[in-house]
Amino acid sequence: QGKNMKKTALLSVLASTLIMAAGDLDPVESTVPSLNSIDGVESSIPMGFALLGGALKGEGDNTDSNALYGAEFSFECLFSSDVRSQLQFTHYDEDGIKRLQLSANPHYIFNRGDTVEFGFGPHLGAAKVEIGSEDDTVFTYGLGASVRSSISENFFVGAEARYEWTTDAE
Repeated sequence: QGKNMKKTALLSVLASTLIMAAGDLDPVESTVPSLNSIDGVESSIPMGFALLGGALKGEGDNTDSNALYGAEFSFECLFSSDVRSQLQFTHYDEDGIKRLQLSANPHYIFNRGDTVEFGFGPHLGAAKVEIGSEDDTVFTYGLGASVRSSISENFFVGAEARYEWTTDAE
């Protein structure tokens, strides 16, 4: 069982696709000072919400890709409009392996404001992995790239591919 747990914790490739996206939410007024604030005038932070669907592929040639799903809350960084921060919660349950993951994925965005935007950046997170009656929490880290396209003023679709490493499970 210990060997299976370690193999499960080393699942390493994550590819997720935004298959349904509820568009950018109305900006929220913020009292947090930002670098573009002039004379104390409040700024707004563009935000969005998306439903996620995609695939998780384990390490090695003999592993299959299996479905995962979740949700994402994204918002523009307070200090740079060129960075979009993404908080993702994903769920994976296949062949007796369950994985719940919370991750932060700030991406530097190219073509900011155009219909199609590209981004890349780091990934940090934590995942609870369960196999049968055993479970452990592992930390995750990696790099990802994304593309996002506006369908209208309030709706977008996008895709992200991420290579991910985890700490060993006990």
